[in-house]
Amino acid sequence: MEYKRFTSSLLAAISLLLFSASVLHAQVGLSVSPPRVYYTLGEGESGSQKVLVSNLSKEHMLNLSFTFGDWKYDDRGNNLMFPPDTLENSCVSWLSLPIGTYMNLEPGESREIDVMMTVPAILQQADNVQTAMLYVTQMNPVDGVDAQGAAIRINVRQGIKIYRKGLQPETKQLEIVNMTLDRERDIIGLEFINSGNIWVNGTLKATLFNRTTGRETSLDETVFYTMPGDHRQMDIPLKEKPGKGDYTATVILDYGDDSTLEAAELEFGYE
Repeated sequence: MEYKRFTSSLLAAISLLLFSASVLHAQVGLSVSPPRVYYTLGEGESGSQKVLVSNLSKEHMLNLSFTFGDWKYDDRGNNLMFPPDTLENSCVSWLSLPIGTYMNLEPGESREIDVMMTVPAILQQADNVQTAMLYVTQMNPVDGVDAQGAAIRINVRQGIKIYRKGLQPETKQLEIVNMTLDRERDIIGLEFINSGNIWVNGTLKATLFNRTTGRETSLDETVFYTMPGDHRQMDIPLKEKPGKGDYTATVILDYGDDSTLEAAELEFGYE
């Protein structure tokens, strides 16, 4: 089994709903958008982004609190949450809310809030990217029922991811570091890293070519999100048990135009 990585000019990271059931969301009616806000600010600069908070309920007032925290992705792309100012790339201490940390919304009411960021004049870290999370939490639970009809108390928390990038020239670069075949599960394992200095979002595309029969199969595409320095592991199911033959699996990470692709191949045989 042989793994080959190649790159050429052609082949060269929400709304976080922490209490997420659609029926509960409909009963409570909290909506927060957009799911992500972005700042491009240099040292000593300030700026703001707007967030829309809406009470979609026709019956219940919402008493809301606003707090900040940290987040990052794990190796599988899942969100990990941390207390504020826990991570080295946290920008929580740079953020403020002119409206304060509490707000009431009448049924059907929407309000736009400003999220202010002030970057220190001198940064202690050299990273070009910082992140944080803004949480909007309902403080007054309401009565409801779950999917099985049991009576419950419902409160909702939503989060908005906050990204800041500095004024350094952007370097977008993903590097595939390994491909493997799990014969028991019929899964191709892919490992890659974000070696650039900016967040990179894209789509993983893969094909399986049977060199014996000439048949090519397109495998399921997967959207991915990464931050600088992230190490990512992804599984690519083969869809069906391969028949006898020699195969080439090709994986492409598409994260921009034709000049920002990363690709690799894995050759293997089935007896």
